[in-house]
Amino acid sequence: MPTPSPTAPVSSPLSVPDPDEVVREIAAIAAAELELPAAVTPDARLLEDLALDSLGLTVIAVGLENRFRIRLREEDAEGIRTVRDLAALVVRRVEEQRA
Repeated sequence: MPTPSPTAPVSSPLSVPDPDEVVREIAAIAAAELELPAAVTPDARLLEDLALDSLGLTVIAVGLENRFRIRLREEDAEGIRTVRDLAALVVRRVEEQRA
């Protein structure tokens, strides 16, 4: 599978990304790897609206881990319902990693 190119603008590896940047990256990964529409919205529900299965969720998680140099854990999935929720989790993990 091709690796999605990061969307612009992007934060430097040492900075905490803006949640909107993370949403754009989720949309880029979804479009490139899962052939979902690029117009993924922050309020889109991962399971219901985007119809992601466990493989799709894993593809997005791995893409985010690689892009933002973080580690997402299985227990992180609890409470994550929307793209916005996932973006907020990524921002938290980046903040923790940088602390």
